[in-house]
Amino acid sequence: MKNKPIIGLTGGAGAGKTTVARQFEKLGCAVIDADQLNHEVLTNPEIVHQIEQWWGPEVLGAGGLIDREVVGRIVFADENELRKLTNLVHPLISDREQAQMAKFLEDPTVKAVVLDVPLLYETGQDKWCDKIVFVQTESGDRQKRVAKKRGWDEERLKKVEKIQMPLDSKAKRADYVIANKSTISSLETGVTQVLSQILTEFKIIEK
Repeated sequence: MKNKPIIGLTGGAGAGKTTVARQFEKLGCAVIDADQLNHEVLTNPEIVHQIEQWWGPEVLGAGGLIDREVVGRIVFADENELRKLTNLVHPLISDREQAQMAKFLEDPTVKAVVLDVPLLYETGQDKWCDKIVFVQTESGDRQKRVAKKRGWDEERLKKVEKIQMPLDSKAKRADYVIANKSTISSLETGVTQVLSQILTEFKIIEK
């Protein structure tokens, strides 16, 4: 029986899931960053070769590594291409995630394990989680963030969202909703309250 909860984070692109994950980390949680693990997997020579075989040399950037922006434009324009890429890299990412989870669950200094996974429901990783937190952010704010950080225009954001589970469905399936719409201090308060509730509930369940 686990001695601490696994918390999954979900929300739309640009919702601020990473910012929320950092707040959980400050409160003593260990964060598994699926995007970082994806970066690592995309340096695997076999993965690089397969992606180049599928979509040509234009997917390669500096040093012969995968250009994630180019690949993103391909897969988020076609659900079949996204599924193909997911089937290729997800098993390797999943292995790394599970190894990290096992390590953190054994670490007595870790209060909870947080999965920061962009496609939590779409990849079935929600089944690993005891609780799921949806990060709720207004569409206009999300658009501003992805434009600034990723260079996405409104059309690109809509294409990404179109081939993912609808945000309202994700929110309904989540156990908690954290609003990310104002200041960092209010976000900190929200995360603190949610973590406290989860830890309390988990201890009750575990008795």
